[in-house]
Amino acid sequence: MTKKEEIHINKYFFIKLALVAFIALAVITGACSRSENNNPPPEENLPSMEENQPDQENEKPGEETAKKPADYFPLTKGSTWQYLGEGNEFASFTREVIFASENRAQIKEDNGGTVSAAVFETTDETVTRIFFQGEAYVNEDFLNAEPNDNLVILKTPLQVGTKWETADSTREIIDLNASLDTPAGKFDQLLKIKITFPDSVIFEYYKDGVGMVKREFESEDIKVTSTLEKFEIQ
Repeated sequence: MTKKEEIHINKYFFIKLALVAFIALAVITGACSRSENNNPPPEENLPSMEENQPDQENEKPGEETAKKPADYFPLTKGSTWQYLGEGNEFASFTREVIFASENRAQIKEDNGGTVSAAVFETTDETVTRIFFQGEAYVNEDFLNAEPNDNLVILKTPLQVGTKWETADSTREIIDLNASLDTPAGKFDQLLKIKITFPDSVIFEYYKDGVGMVKREFESEDIKVTSTLEKFEIQ
């Protein structure tokens, strides 16, 4: 091999070596660039887990589902209830909401012997009958009539032991988890009210979203019941 050929070969070798080194450097640089792009942003720029968590210390179990008296006494217009009576010919009756506006509603009640009208007003604390007419055979709107009654049907707090006085009776919440089998179905977690009169006692059972499920009247040897047979809430 001549000196000239040896110089040519060496020159070719170094060029090839430089080319390989350049390619390797490019590959390494690209890999590093992709790695940097795939890395998450610095930790200080990410929202902390604590920020994403609800404030559990300020949340109370059951707070969102806390029920109000009005939940146990739905008053949407067109809602109806039919009760099957035992112990008295007038123990069976029907109810229908015939007028409703804001927090007031008028219920028509028919027991086969008479038709009555009652206006109820609801607040966050109470359900109150503010107007009552014992005979109302025409569907007259009494929503804005002068109040003639102040019978508190239900009131807060909705817990066992809550008691309040009415004109002629004492009402008390005695159970929050009563159960009943009725022609309208089985109901659990019923609110049970004891209404005490001088010579008698009445028990009323209410279901949230349904209304009154049963009424039991007891006086000495007399017992009269009105039990929900069917209902439709609008």
